[in-house]
Parts: sequence; C-alpha cells; structure tokens
Amino acid sequence: MKHDKSISVRGSALQVALIDTHAEFAALRDAWRDLESRDPESTVFMTWDWMNEVFHDKLFRWSVLVVREGAGAGRVVCILPLKYRVHWSTSRKEFQTEMEAGGRLLWSEYTGFLCDPTHEAEALTAAAGKLAQMPWTKLSMRYVAQHRRCKIFTDALADRGFSVRFREYMINNKQTNNLLCPQVDLPEDFDSYLKNQISSNKRQQFNRFKRRSLDTGEYTISCADDTTLEADLEALLTFWRQKWGADKGERQAERVAGNYRDVLTAAQRTGSLFMPVLRKGDTPLGALGHVLDRKNGLMHFIVAGRDSAATEAFIGAALHFYSIEWAIGQGFVCYDFCHGNEPYKYNYGAQDHEVLYFEVRRKDMNPDLVLDSICVGAAMRRLEDFISEGKTDQAARGCAQIARLFS
Repeated sequence: MKHDKSISVRGSALQVALIDTHAEFAALRDAWRDLESRDPESTVFMTWDWMNEVFHDKLFRWSVLVVREGAGAGRVVCILPLKYRVHWSTSRKEFQTEMEAGGRLLWSEYTGFLCDPTHEAEALTAAAGKLAQMPWTKLSMRYVAQHRRCKIFTDALADRGFSVRFREYMINNKQTNNLLCPQVDLPEDFDSYLKNQISSNKRQQFNRFKRRSLDTGEYTISCADDTTLEADLEALLTFWRQKWGADKGERQAERVAGNYRDVLTAAQRTGSLFMPVLRKGDTPLGALGHVLDRKNGLMHFIVAGRDSAATEAFIGAALHFYSIEWAIGQGFVCYDFCHGNEPYKYNYGAQDHEVLYFEVRRKDMNPDLVLDSICVGAAMRRLEDFISEGKTDQAARGCAQIARLFS
C-alpha cells in the first residue's frame, strides 16, 4: 500500500513526516541534534550519530517518524525510529509488515522516543496517529525506559482501535528478568563508593587483588584504542564464544558475537567506546565492552569475555571495579549493568531500574493495511525461497499480494 509521507494533524499545528532514505536522514542531522539537547530523556542510543551507525548499511529496513511544529521546516518536536521485517502469515497466507524500535537494528540497549517535553503529549499522539495510517500488523518496542511516554503513545493507539499489551521478558529458563536493569549510582570519589556501596568482603577482595596483583605489575589493565581495537575486540569475543558456544550452538553464538562486534565498533566510531582489557604479562585474560553516554553521565556495560582456562577468580570483578573507578574519575553518575537481574550485578551496589516492553497489533486486517511497500525487497527474497522449495501456492499468493501494492 502506498501512503502519504507527510500529514497534518487535525486540530493541531503539528506536521508528521516519514523519512526512509539516507539523504533525508542526513538532512535531518542538525534538527535531530537540536532535539537531543532539549530532551531530558534522551540517551546515547537515540542520538543522530548512533542512529547513523544503525542505518548506514540497512536501506529499506528502517524509517523515522518526524513530528514538526507547523509545515515545512518547522522545529522538530518528536522523533520515532522504526525497524521493519517481513512476516509470512501461514494462517492468512500473506506477507505482513512487522515493526520494532529502529535502534534494535544495532542491538541498542535502550529504545524509545526523542521528544520536546513542552510538546510531549501532543507530539506523541500525532506520531501515533500517523503510524495508525501506515500498513503494518504488529509493532513491538522493547527496552523503553520512558514510562510516561509509553503510556501516552500506546493509549493513543488503543484509542484508534489497536490492541495493546505490555509483556514480560524472561530469559535463561525464566531465571532472569531482562526488563530489570541494575544500575549503580556513583558518588564523587571511588573511596566513598568502596566504603558505602559494597560489602566489606567484596571491598577486602578488591583491595587484596589490587595490592598483590595490579600494584606489583604482575597484572595490568589497559583500554582499547584505535591501534589495539581489532586485537582486543577479537580477544573479548573469542572468550565470549568459549563460554556461550556450547549453550547457544555455534551458529547462534557466531551471530550474537557478530552483533556485539557491530555495537562496539559503532561505539568506537562515535567516540563512545570504553573497553578495558586485563592481562598477565602480554596475555589477555578478560575484557569488558561499554558504551559511554557522556551527555547524561552513564557508562553502559554491554558484554564481558574471560579466558575460560584461566584460574584467576578475580578477572570479572577487577575489570568492573576498574571501570567504575574510571567512570567516577570522569564525573559519570551511573554505572549501568543494562538488561538482566543476574545476581552478581548486585555485588557492586546496583539497584533495579525497570524498562518496558509493549506490543501493538492491528485488529482491522484489511489486506491493504498489512504490507508496506518498503518491505517488497525482503518479500521478494522470501518468494525465491518459496519457489526453490516448491511452495507454489505461497509463491502465487505472495506475487498477487505484491502486485496489488502497485495497482
């Protein structure tokens, strides 16, 4: 279905546009950055620079809803990046467009909305109104920390006849709640952190390791830079695959490791990577990958890797304490362990912060409102699979559906 790329909002001075090309995205850079500076709930994962890494090689898999004051070049007051995928419905025998938060194309830890707080309710409602007119069957947004904005947005879609539900997200055989994000509030100095925010046993372990290992020079910690990134990243991901390859299967482990590589490489290109590596002599024993949010003073822990053959028990703790000490020294206010309430995170004084996961579905399954033309390339690739597999009925139905988009 073809749809207008820009609409006016009835009874409002707002205009909503849809952009989906690199040229349009590049032209939006200054306005996007201006909105970042006005939004107290912005994150590094919603910046123009980060989304430029997300979008740069993924044409036809994303779009951005842009809400402006007035028509034309009015000031941008809301931005919602979207990710597209094609789903084949076996029950309805048709292609369907499904959407997620755009940042998930690069495994962004947090998603959501950029919004001018003075236009929040009106702008989010306008974005929902535009989205309601577009062809898709399901929208899911995971890891949104903006609770108030979620309610405004989902209420607006529910008012337009869509079904909305907020979901749980449990992993590791339902042992880990992935919507809880343990975070450590950082004081002004590291000594205060050690004294007041961790147990005496943990503090003694750290001091003993520092005195016997780091201070003697037997072990060292250094941070990846442009000259060492490739080797340091390979060491981290090799360690990660050693730990998780058997549980996840080699193919899945390679895919996930590739995603981590993309995230940390994007962080390096945007000047937001912090990756300490622990070595004994010249031999790496472990590493942590972080993404820095300098504007908001957050250090986001992304991934860890340690040599499974190493006998040292302090590898992970040494790296986390080093990272926390560095963050405090740089004036950061939060060390974020990101998704998952694994028990070890609370040894560092972390407290839970909840993020949301919601799913919106279209009730009116009008055939003209289920497949977006931006997904035609992906649908055609699915058709090739149907033909090669001898699924002629599915191929014929898919061809007819695509033809209707352009009739």
